[in-house]
Amino acid sequence: LHVAQPALSQHVKHMEEELGVRLLDRGVHGVTPTQAGERLVQHAKRILSEFAEIYDSVRGEAIAPRGEVRFGMPATVGEQLAAPLIDAARKRYPEVRIRVIEAMSGYILDWLRQGKVELAMIYSTSDPRGLAVHHGLSEEICLFAPKGSAGAPAGKTATMKQAATLPLIVPGLGHGLRDLIEDAALASKVVIEPAIEIDSYRQIKKLVQTDLGFGILPMMAVSQEAAEGSFDTWTFVPPMTRKVYLAYSTERPLQTAQRAIGQLAWEILRTLVAEGTWTAELSSPEGDPKLF
Repeated sequence: LHVAQPALSQHVKHMEEELGVRLLDRGVHGVTPTQAGERLVQHAKRILSEFAEIYDSVRGEAIAPRGEVRFGMPATVGEQLAAPLIDAARKRYPEVRIRVIEAMSGYILDWLRQGKVELAMIYSTSDPRGLAVHHGLSEEICLFAPKGSAGAPAGKTATMKQAATLPLIVPGLGHGLRDLIEDAALASKVVIEPAIEIDSYRQIKKLVQTDLGFGILPMMAVSQEAAEGSFDTWTFVPPMTRKVYLAYSTERPLQTAQRAIGQLAWEILRTLVAEGTWTAELSSPEGDPKLF
């Protein structure tokens, strides 16, 4: 901080006297913030973020966006969106550097709340407090297996009751897709007892290819193999779908570069669906973000 320790201690003491609460717990192992101290930190971060936003806000769009943007994405979204987004951003906003961070949707949501990423693509909005969320698309979840697999459902559709009787290869409990599968099973009054549980979509496809069972994944994840004829796919009845949202915090104002990349990501997301690269259904344009 480039501040002498006694002066810093005195400054903290003055803040505690002015606020009428203890901000730090002092012990032999150092200091830790109290609950009041943690609340002060959050207020301070928001104020500093708003102060930093003044420069970009006053400049407007006359000067090109610049800086780093941290964008959290689930791996399946990243496979489709990351490369086109980075390529388009390099051409349109050469002074912006995008850092794509991949993880499961739940982790990304936590990072967004903690300020570790500024933008995110997430699957769930069960707790949208402090967030702005825009529904971009809905992707269909399907059952799939190697061509001509024994025990496969007749026709092109399957029920969850039928799927529950098959050797399933699915993500483990706590994974967003598995939660969706469990909800569908509960609604159908059946119990899912997977043959194999693994969180990697790529590994699920590899295991299915070796004829170890039937997989359940978004149609987008297996559309290429289905088109090539190596996989048979079945849509669920009733349909099982998963929504993809663009999200960002409403507690920390987005700076110009972050707004520009958020809007660009939204445009590319919808273009990928419109062109058929991403097998999904677009949301209504009424919910489009107006970030930049």
